[in-house]
Amino acid sequence: MAAVARAEQVPSQQASVVVALPEPTGTDPIGVADLHLIDPSRHDPYVPSRARELMVSIWYPAADRAAMPVRPWFSGQIARAYAERLAETAPPITGSWTWAPSHGRVDAAANSTGGRRPIVLFSPGMSMPREASTAQAEDLASHGFVVVAMGHTYESLATEFPGGRVEKSLLSQIDDADEAKAQMGKALQVRVADTRFVLDRLADIGNGLASDADGHPLPANLAGILDLSKIAMFGHSLGGATAAQVMHDDRRVAAGVNLDGSLWGSVVTDGLDRPFVLIGGTDHGRAQDAGWQQFWSADHGPKLEFRLTGSQHHSFCDNQLIIPALTAEGIVPADFATRVVGTIAPATSLDLQRGYLRTFFDTALGRYDDLADAPTFLLHSEMVPIP
Repeated sequence: MAAVARAEQVPSQQASVVVALPEPTGTDPIGVADLHLIDPSRHDPYVPSRARELMVSIWYPAADRAAMPVRPWFSGQIARAYAERLAETAPPITGSWTWAPSHGRVDAAANSTGGRRPIVLFSPGMSMPREASTAQAEDLASHGFVVVAMGHTYESLATEFPGGRVEKSLLSQIDDADEAKAQMGKALQVRVADTRFVLDRLADIGNGLASDADGHPLPANLAGILDLSKIAMFGHSLGGATAAQVMHDDRRVAAGVNLDGSLWGSVVTDGLDRPFVLIGGTDHGRAQDAGWQQFWSADHGPKLEFRLTGSQHHSFCDNQLIIPALTAEGIVPADFATRVVGTIAPATSLDLQRGYLRTFFDTALGRYDDLADAPTFLLHSEMVPIP
């Protein structure tokens, strides 16, 4: 994977606003490595003539980052795909914008002084690129976690591979309820297989047996800081359902968080025996979602449920930052922002999610003794615990 491709900047343009990520809240500098992974044992479910290939971004605490380039939040091609999708869902768009970079330095050496670090997997919402939850990923990395953000090729609106090749989504808009359910079920199966493959590759990397598919060297010390005995997972929307089903199918994942996703698969009827958290939007909880209620009844592990007051479905990814920034400049309609990300202040929404994710993963992976009590110091009027 060529270094220039990893550090590609969004082309300059006349823009009315620069959309930026808030600073991470932790003290660790952040490194990030984009890995190209190929599973030769699996035909791609969407393009059977090809082996399944993925891109993942690994965010981690870095030692010395000053000399390394900053990773774009969205590369030029992913930014264009995002803008095209936004134009389809939020007409009219009356202006342009550009993206500030992330806070991660490309391939910076990992900080090995803290020993091995817990791993947190991330799966985005359906059709969303892995870059669309960068604010959450890099904040966890700034607090000492290794975050592995997965892109699900041909389902994501766009996935960019080394050399600039882009594979766009092959999913179509389906109005028939049964067909839509079948498409969702297939996507979940693909995602679970993707995640278990990534877990295998992480084990290989941790044992010094692999890099990425193109032979690009891993950042210095990265393999040595992976704590493969402490793995958790979170996701937004279908990514949250993926986290639950992966935990059901693979005991390597010790804890999980679902950010406003309906649950699918056998985990709904079987439940889990390890810690899991459900965080829903204003109108999404067990009272409104029969799948959540069924899972809750079947689950026999530690569990928590919260509702984020004033939020909507896209309050749980970077759209909670992007859409209000564009609305403030008149680029997208104000009523669109309310429908998509609700009325909660973006900074409040993000701070709460960052705090709860970090505290839960600290708790479930060993820093605190009592799962139910650990998050109480973060209780906030907008984050309502559901008994």
